[in-house]
Amino acid sequence: MWIERVIARAFGPLQDETLNLGEGMNVIGGPNEAGKTSWHAATRLALTGVRRGPGRTKEVASVIDRHRPWDSPDHWEVEARLHLEDGRTIDISQDLAGKVACRARDVTLGDDVSSEIINDGTPDATRWLGLDRESYSAVAAVSQAQIMAVAESASGLQDEMQRAAATRGTDATAAEAIERLKAFRKEAVGAVRVGATGPMWAAMREQEAADAALVEARRLHGEYLDREARLEAAAREHLGAERDLTVAEAALAVRDATQLSNRAQRAAELAATYPKAPAALATRDELADEVAGALDSWRRRPAAVPLTGPSARELEQQLAALPAIPEGDRRPDRSVTDAARVLDLAEEGLRQHLDRSPAGGALEVAAPPRTASNQSILSILGAAGTAIAGVALLAIGQVVAGIVVLGVAAALGAWAVRARTASGSPQDERGAAERRARAMSEWEAGATRLRTVAQEAVERLRAALVARGASADEEPRAALAAYETACAGREDLARAAAGADGLRRAIEARHAAEDAAQRVEAAVTDADAAIRAAAEHIGEAVDGGDTASAAELLVAWQRARSELAQARETAIREWQELQGLLAGGTLTELQAEAERRTQVAARLARRVGDDAVIPVAADSEAALAAARAEASRSKAVVDELSGELRLLASTLASVAEAEERADAARTELGRVQNLAAVIDETLNLLEAAERRVHRDVAPILTASVQRHLPAITGGAYVEVGMNPRDLSVDVKEARTGQWRDARLLSEGTREQIYLLLRVAMAEHLVTTDESAPLLLDEVTAQSDPERKLRMLDVLHALSADRQIVLFSHDAEVMEWAALSLREPRDRLVRLGAATPAENAAPLAEAAIG
Repeated sequence: MWIERVIARAFGPLQDETLNLGEGMNVIGGPNEAGKTSWHAATRLALTGVRRGPGRTKEVASVIDRHRPWDSPDHWEVEARLHLEDGRTIDISQDLAGKVACRARDVTLGDDVSSEIINDGTPDATRWLGLDRESYSAVAAVSQAQIMAVAESASGLQDEMQRAAATRGTDATAAEAIERLKAFRKEAVGAVRVGATGPMWAAMREQEAADAALVEARRLHGEYLDREARLEAAAREHLGAERDLTVAEAALAVRDATQLSNRAQRAAELAATYPKAPAALATRDELADEVAGALDSWRRRPAAVPLTGPSARELEQQLAALPAIPEGDRRPDRSVTDAARVLDLAEEGLRQHLDRSPAGGALEVAAPPRTASNQSILSILGAAGTAIAGVALLAIGQVVAGIVVLGVAAALGAWAVRARTASGSPQDERGAAERRARAMSEWEAGATRLRTVAQEAVERLRAALVARGASADEEPRAALAAYETACAGREDLARAAAGADGLRRAIEARHAAEDAAQRVEAAVTDADAAIRAAAEHIGEAVDGGDTASAAELLVAWQRARSELAQARETAIREWQELQGLLAGGTLTELQAEAERRTQVAARLARRVGDDAVIPVAADSEAALAAARAEASRSKAVVDELSGELRLLASTLASVAEAEERADAARTELGRVQNLAAVIDETLNLLEAAERRVHRDVAPILTASVQRHLPAITGGAYVEVGMNPRDLSVDVKEARTGQWRDARLLSEGTREQIYLLLRVAMAEHLVTTDESAPLLLDEVTAQSDPERKLRMLDVLHALSADRQIVLFSHDAEVMEWAALSLREPRDRLVRLGAATPAENAAPLAEAAIG
């Protein structure tokens, strides 16, 4: 059992506040007046409630007086959400003032489970632990002032101790041996689960860590060698990039010098050809544009397309002669066919039910039972077939029809099962008349249900037919036949009228073809006219119908004019080229600059060396930029790999040491596993030999306390003894070997020992499969810092098996919790003057969650 949250509806200073808890270790901290003690009491009373009527203890009366709401003492309510080992989630509400509106509810099923845990008139969740509110409060709800109060409740706890021992049902000698073996196993082997601290878990974790360290060491060693090889390759690549950069610079200089020399040579040739600027071109020639337009329209004129087949008018006459498409359904609507199918199934189910009337065989008392059994089997098979049909209708989307058919199948199946149940053994004739009467009554009830289903199917068919235009007064079967006949007639008319769409498309296509033919004819006429007009404008005579000859004359005229224009354009273009080459300077200046660039390129080529090939390409600037970027990149790679190699070398682990650690871890794990196997086999043999019931659980409590005593006292005390009559505890001092009465030790040590005793009793007094949550308030107040941390570590380890809720104002406890607890299983809650939203959520959010 563990507590997910506590809601203080009205409890002391708390009003509609929520405390959310984790399944493991919970530390609730805050200064004085922050509400820690109120939350401790609210959590406890949310579990146990208070008894209805007389008989309260002084401690309960003190809690009532101390924690009633300050402003409205008659409204005192607290709630909690619990999780049980059987998977149930329980919301328990405690009306602490009226003790009437108390209940426990299963959150999943919504059932009221208060009757399972009623104790003295109110729900007591500790009943699920096999305890009651008094024993739980004496053991598991601990405050600083009450740590040693468990000794004062020794006589009252004896019954719980005896019940726990009886539940265990062990022989005294065997029980002691088993407990010792279990204690030794827990100490020498330990549990195998997350959070365990025993040798087995430690050995498994050590092997995992050693294997991981070995893999990591090998990976780092391989990475170091890889980085070293990559650094060497990067250094070689960088040297090559620097050489490529020098070659790219020389190539760019050679290219620029060559281009400038070619430019000066070309400028000299053009200056010799054109000593002065050529005449400018004339303005736009409209006659040439007319000729070009006429020739273009002539060449692009469309070819005539001959038209064949009936004209558009003839097609329209054929369309007018076709019949109109009828209105209404041409095929039976799906709603009608589904309703008819449901009616068929319902009537068939009714018929089968009527055929199986028990009246016919009621007088045949001596009939063999196999006949009734076979008949019931056939009925069950019929019901199964009908159910399959209903499921098939649901699968294809016929929801209503499927539900009706499934109802028929359910009725048939119910009758068949009852009939099979009613058919008894031939030897058992007592009550035969009653069974036959009961069978007849059930058969008649089934017949009534099936008739109702059949009538509903008839009405559904009538409604579907009316919706499709059929008469509501006709008998449904006759109306269905008339509807299907009408659909078939409309389908025949529709097929006859189906050619209308094709004729309409043919008419549209014919109209389009006739329009296109007219446009082609007009385009040809316009092109001929344009050719003749252009020929007349250039002074060429054209014969009456020879348009092709006129077009050839226009082409020849256009060619001559184009050659003259091209010659003028070439002269102007080359003159403009000359001006661009000179760039505002003179030819002499351009030739001098070319000579200077040639000398610079020669010097750069000598730097590259005689054995290097200097490529000269048009994209030398891009090649130079790429060479510079590559040189910079390769330098950055060399610097990065050098730094990584130095850092890796400083942290490089030894592969040999990692291999030795892994071998040692495997050896240790094998040893612990062998020891666990021996202990487990011994425990199995001892448990098989247990026969007698041991009535005293004190040795088990002693072993439980002794497990954690050395750890929590720092090794000062190593053994413990306990008197089951008064729960007094003696501990053995490790330094002197003498036994000491725990009540005579220092207050801090005494409280630590009795806290361990409470933990042990909370573990072993529970007689069910549940675990008892521990509610601890300021239990570390008397501990020095070192023992405080050891106690917290022990409690944290214990929280792996049970929920622990620790309330403390100690800053060291809060600091330990912040470092050690891991959400969501563990939780640290800081309380203040105003509770943070994440620790005490509003009531509405808690109810939603």
